[in-house]
Amino acid sequence: MKRGIWFLLVFSLVIIGCQPKEQIEIVEESAGSGFLEVETFPSDAEIFVDGTYSGKSPTTLYNIPIGPSNIVIKKEGYEDFVGEVNIEAGKKAFLEGNLVLIQTLEETLEVIGVVEEELEEESEEVEEKKEETLIESVKAGNTVNIGNKILFYYDFSEEEFADIRQSDSDIFSKRFDSYLVFTRYSPAKIKTIDKGIDEIEKEDCIGIAGQFEYLHSGRSLCIITKENKIVAIGGEWEYTANTELTWKFLD
Repeated sequence: MKRGIWFLLVFSLVIIGCQPKEQIEIVEESAGSGFLEVETFPSDAEIFVDGTYSGKSPTTLYNIPIGPSNIVIKKEGYEDFVGEVNIEAGKKAFLEGNLVLIQTLEETLEVIGVVEEELEEESEEVEEKKEETLIESVKAGNTVNIGNKILFYYDFSEEEFADIRQSDSDIFSKRFDSYLVFTRYSPAKIKTIDKGIDEIEKEDCIGIAGQFEYLHSGRSLCIITKENKIVAIGGEWEYTANTELTWKFLD
């Protein structure tokens, strides 16, 4: 009986003595510290934990006290990366730092120059488009396409039509889905006539004095321009977007 007890005691001491030292250390460390794995892009950057140099990336840092830690990553030619991680007892935290390249003065000036060139080119394109849309010349005879703009302006004396008001515009239209609303600029006068544009005559427009008129498909609008010329405009459509209106002088 005594021999059996002695054997168990010796066996227990042997088992305890054989426990790996690393495992014992990790258990002890986990009680008040943790681990931090750091990876950066690009790599080979210096890592500072709470102001203390701790190696280069990529790496895993051990025995970091639990709680928040301030991490600074430095690499020549790149802006400093600053971050904060919370270390938990016995656990691994992970931090990824994407470093931003510092531009030299020459590179900065080059970028500014490129941006300025792009802005100039864009400004020129805008001016060209403005020139194109400013005046829509009459095409295919006396017709004009009002496009899909809400407002459209008409200067019949100069035969200029645009989505931007001209100084001598006689009238302008506001586009709705199935009809147009016309408003005159004084001293021009307008009046809607229940006739197609091919049927309307000068006599239909004499003596008109309207200021605000609705124009539906199949009807015409009489205009006495600022220069006292008589004009009619109209057409047929289902929807007003990209409607092609026909106009003609009646003098």
